[in-house]
Amino acid sequence: MITFEELSKTFATLIISYMLFLVILISVLLSQSIVERAKKRYIVANTALLLAVFSAYFLLYRSYYKIETEMIEFFLDFLDGTPVLLIVLGIILITVLTVMWIVNFIKWDRHNITLISVKEAVDDMEAGIVCSNEDGVPVLVNPKMEELCEYVTRKPLLDANSFWESIRTNNLRSGCEVIDQGNTLLLKIPNGKIFKINKRRINVDDVNLFEYFATDITNMYKASIELREGNERLERMNDRMRNLNDTITRVTIEKEVLNMKIKVHDNLGQSLLEAKRFLKTGDGNLTEIIDNLKNNINLIDTGNESQNNDDYKLMFKTAKDVGVNIIVTGLLPQDQERKRIISTAMHECITNTIRHAGGDELYIKISEMTGSLIAEFTNNGKPPEKKIRLSGGLDMLRCMVEDYGGVMKVESAPIFRLIIKM
Repeated sequence: MITFEELSKTFATLIISYMLFLVILISVLLSQSIVERAKKRYIVANTALLLAVFSAYFLLYRSYYKIETEMIEFFLDFLDGTPVLLIVLGIILITVLTVMWIVNFIKWDRHNITLISVKEAVDDMEAGIVCSNEDGVPVLVNPKMEELCEYVTRKPLLDANSFWESIRTNNLRSGCEVIDQGNTLLLKIPNGKIFKINKRRINVDDVNLFEYFATDITNMYKASIELREGNERLERMNDRMRNLNDTITRVTIEKEVLNMKIKVHDNLGQSLLEAKRFLKTGDGNLTEIIDNLKNNINLIDTGNESQNNDDYKLMFKTAKDVGVNIIVTGLLPQDQERKRIISTAMHECITNTIRHAGGDELYIKISEMTGSLIAEFTNNGKPPEKKIRLSGGLDMLRCMVEDYGGVMKVESAPIFRLIIKM
């Protein structure tokens, strides 16, 4: 059987070169394990494998080329008679062990966070990031932040403190500007993009560092501007709606008063005709004629009073004019906004009591609960035949309550009930 030293130079060189390749490969894996802070057992196993492979390579090399050394003379004598087959089997075993080690290391690398994986993740971030020591020397920086620094300052990112100071003081290239300041800076660059840049102190392994983070918030910033403009337009529309509601309320009240005046006018004309007939013929009841004339005159005096009176007084007078008695339990609010809402609700409920419920009394209960005012409106008329749908005046009233920040609820059964909480 052929021994190792009997091999041709080509085959021997190939085996020795292969062993050298394994030594280099395992050395690289060992250094990678140390850098990646792999588990201790991986590093120990890799070191043992490296020593074994290097020893085999060293012995094969010296045995073939007859480089004798007293320290390894025993091993050289052993290799002199070793069949090539055993050496090849040994190399195959070492190769299998090396492959197993590589597979295990790859599995470990895929399932563990390593320094390389962290660096790759930071480099792939859409946001820019740089970490520096207190002197401003960067210890971690990704390409996005380097690109942003060079774009706005025309300088490479060598000093994070200088970069932050340039942004904070708006010392930037033409077209770049800081549109907000503080711990968070909003940086606008010529292409229209908006970056939010934060600075914070962090502690890593008892070392104080500064972290600078730049995030592209262009779409978010534009959306916030549009939202603010939309809110301003909505507020203007709400002001117009409030003015319109006030106008509608006044017009409605004036219409009811006008209708009542027409009715009083007709009743007064009838009373005058009855008085005239009584004077001519003596027909009729003099006491009833006099009472009717007094009532009509009182209504005329009430209707002639200024329409600028207190809202509550105006509602009470309107209710009295149309034959509805308002009974209030509790204290009506006197602040202008809630007074306007309650008086509008009174008007709607007076109309509902006459037109739909056929009643002649409106009950208003005012109470307070957890700092909120609760107004409850009911009447002595018949309950609604079906569920009430908010429309017209009730829908307008609901908008007024919600604009104030309150809540309105309408119940149809067992009786009509309007509840306002604000």
